Amino acid sequence: PKQKGVFAMKRRPSGSMSINKAIVGFVNHKLAEGLTDRSVSSYERLLTKWVIHTGDIDITQVACQDIRSYLAWLRTDYQPRRFNGQTHPLSPKTIRNIWVTLASFFKWATMEFSIPNPMDGIPAPRFQQAPVKAFVKAEVELMLKACAYCVFCSVIRSYSKERNIV
Repeated sequence: PKQKGVFAMKRRPSGSMSINKAIVGFVNHKLAEGLTDRSVSSYERLLTKWVIHTGDIDITQVACQDIRSYLAWLRTDYQPRRFNGQTHPLSPKTIRNIWVTLASFFKWATMEFSIPNPMDGIPAPRFQQAPVKAFVKAEVELMLKACAYCVFCSVIRSYSKERNIV
């Protein structure tokens, strides 16, 4: 018997829950956290690609080996479809970003549904930061010259001069 004014909320799934249903909950969680639409849609897009590869299985059935297999497939056999038509393999940084998405999803799922985290046994993929190429003097001079013709830049320059900002 329910008491008046007392509401029970059931957070744990009864029975099974597909990965697709869990993704909907995760996306709502990320929206509630205040992430940008772009970040949330990136999470959703990457997780949906994973489900297409893995299948919409029960979330409790995902094993560490399933995720390792997916990451290996992305690194070796996956053919990206890019707008420019290029088909070169995904960069190590992109593989790392996908790992971060899966890790975030399963951290949430672990707390939400009290399931073991299949990401626990998977270290973050390594990648090397691309070195930043410094501008040469001629490039800097061209950029400064371009600013001379920019209306927005002239407003900033006059604002800076009025307030003695270098």
